[in-house]
Amino acid sequence: MSQTGNPKTDTGPRLVAEALVSTIEENITNHPRSQQKRIGPSEIGMDCTHRLVHKLAGHDEPERGPAWKPTVGTACHAQMEEWFGGLPDEFKVEERVLVGQIGEDYITGSTDLFIPAEGTVVDWKFVGPTRLKAYRSKGPGNQYRTQAHLYGKGWETAGYQVNTVMIAFLPRDGELSDAYFWWEPFDPMVALTALVRANQISQDITNRGADAVLASYEPCTDRWCPWCAPANRVQAQKTSAGSMFAGHQ
Repeated sequence: MSQTGNPKTDTGPRLVAEALVSTIEENITNHPRSQQKRIGPSEIGMDCTHRLVHKLAGHDEPERGPAWKPTVGTACHAQMEEWFGGLPDEFKVEERVLVGQIGEDYITGSTDLFIPAEGTVVDWKFVGPTRLKAYRSKGPGNQYRTQAHLYGKGWETAGYQVNTVMIAFLPRDGELSDAYFWWEPFDPMVALTALVRANQISQDITNRGADAVLASYEPCTDRWCPWCAPANRVQAQKTSAGSMFAGHQ
């Protein structure tokens, strides 16, 4: 956050700014998405087994600071819900479906958009330019691809014909013309394979304990993984916070 004026004497505006940031952080922390512990469709296909074990065990994520980017994504999802929710005869918006079962837990998820006439499941992703470029070049990756097929399985279980799963990568920074749409035919085996893996790990946790299961897998190399590389993540948050009040004087 930048600061204008004399930082030693203009304490009033600085206190206002700090109060604004505090309110934003409090609301992010208390949002149901931030407090959710049970694994959801967006996480079942994670490549990092360490992260999957932690999630299945119900562990709290390491402190990473306020989840600002997911919050922006949540706000954009709400806007999409308003736009497409006004056409109920054409679209089903943010409806919860049962995607499967892990252990004794039934896993449900809220689908961003389903188009019954086309049998198409759509998931919105609001991403920055670097990730948008990567998705355009390499596709959505296993985690997002699995999430899309899990939603497809959920709609099929609900009695609908599902033909296609689609992920709409929309630019968080940029123009709508930069958007990238990925799709492929619905394949229930993608969802079932991910559920089998999650169930096997969940059962292993029950049998041996989370610590023993974690010791069986090497940490991933993703520097943004909250468990395998928490130091990098915390450092990134500190760097951002340190520049928050650094503006011109």
